[in-house]
Amino acid sequence: MLTGFAKVEGLGNDFLLIDRRDASPAVLETLVARLQSAAPALCDRRLGVGGDGILLVAPPRTPEAAASMIVVNHDGSRPEMCGNGLRCVALVVAGSARELVIDTDAGALACAVREYQPRTCPSGQVAIDMGPPALQGPHNVGGRAFAAVSMGNPHAIAFVGADEDPEALARGEGPAVERDPLFPGRTNVEFARVDADGSITLWVWERGCGITSACGTGACATLAAAIAQGLAPHGRDVVVRLPGGPLVLRQDRAGASITMTGPARVAFVGQVEVPAASAG
Repeated sequence: MLTGFAKVEGLGNDFLLIDRRDASPAVLETLVARLQSAAPALCDRRLGVGGDGILLVAPPRTPEAAASMIVVNHDGSRPEMCGNGLRCVALVVAGSARELVIDTDAGALACAVREYQPRTCPSGQVAIDMGPPALQGPHNVGGRAFAAVSMGNPHAIAFVGADEDPEALARGEGPAVERDPLFPGRTNVEFARVDADGSITLWVWERGCGITSACGTGACATLAAAIAQGLAPHGRDVVVRLPGGPLVLRQDRAGASITMTGPARVAFVGQVEVPAASAG
C-alpha cells in the first residue's frame, strides 16, 4: 500500500505523519495493525524513512475535536500520548486556524498554534494544555529513587546531583528501569538535573524508542515531580532543556494542568510503501 506522509519533528523528536482523517473505523483498524508491523522498517534510519515513531491522524472521537492522534513507536508498540508528536499533529491539522482540540488515547487536549509560518513545509510554536499530572508515589529501582508520574502515559523520574551526568545515566540505567517489574506496562525513564538558574536539564529513555532528542510528556512529568519535591515553583515558566532544545512549561497551582510550549515543523513530504501486517 503506497501511502503519503509528512516527515515532522519537534525538537528533533521526529515522526512519519500519515493523515487519514477520511478513513472509516474498519480501515483505521487495518492501517494501525499494518503500521505497528511495519514501524521498525519504516523508522529505520538507514534502510527506511527514519523516525522515532509514526503519527496517524484519524477522524475525531469527540464533538469538539478537529482530529485524533494515534501514536506508534519505533518498535511497533502503541503509547497513550506523545507531547512532541501532538504539537506536530496540531500544526498540520490547524494550519493558521490557531486553536483546536485533538483527541488522543490519553484524552482530548487543547492546542494553540502560534508564530505559524505557512511555507510549503510549515513550522510554528504550539502550546498544549497537557492536563494535570497524576503523582503516583516514589519507587526505588537499583538503589535510586524515582518519582512515578502519569501524563496519560507512565514516567519514572530521578533527580541527579551536579556531579552526575543525566545522559550517561539515561543510556546506562534507562533500559533496566523501563522494564523493571515495578512498571508492568513498562515506563518512560527521565534523569533530570535542576540547574542554578532554575531551568532543568533532562535526558529521557523513552519506552519503545530508547534515547530521544526530546519528550514532551517526560518534560511535563519532570516538572510535576520537581514541584512536588520543592525543586521548582508553581505559577512561573520553567525551561526544560532537552538534547533537541528547550520546552517552556508552567503549572499555576497544585492539581492544575501543565501548559507546554515548543516548536513543531514539517521537514518534507513523500510517499512510502506500507506492507501488510505480518501474521501473528
